[in-house]
Amino acid sequence: MTIHPNSVINFLPPEFIKEIHQLEFGNIIFLDKTIVTEINEGIIYGWEYGSKVIALAEKYYGKDFYVNYMANRIYDYSVVAQDWSKFFEENRRLRSFCIVTHSMIGTTNIAIERLFYKKGKIMHFTDLKLALEYTGNLPG
Repeated sequence: MTIHPNSVINFLPPEFIKEIHQLEFGNIIFLDKTIVTEINEGIIYGWEYGSKVIALAEKYYGKDFYVNYMANRIYDYSVVAQDWSKFFEENRRLRSFCIVTHSMIGTTNIAIERLFYKKGKIMHFTDLKLALEYTGNLPG
């Protein structure tokens, strides 16, 4: 498995990473309090893939999970922002929704996504360490 230098897998000690799922559209990483997605280059990330992440989260955290969601955008990909409504139609809730960007394009896309994510605030970070501190997933 080739790991991008900005991956959370390279950043955290191994004992902080509970599970890693390598799927056709990217890596899904489970921490104690957070689901981290690292979506592959060029993917159009919509409900088709999001529902797979939810199924994995239910299996790991339980049916009524309530965790942080962090999109670590180490690659450029597109998000079908209006698909967030499908997530909330199922009465899902998140503690927080964080996006870590490593490029100017990623930062620009957040403005569009904020128009569709009405249930709370999208926290934007350009530093993975700060995002992990915010979600309570850094070594003490």
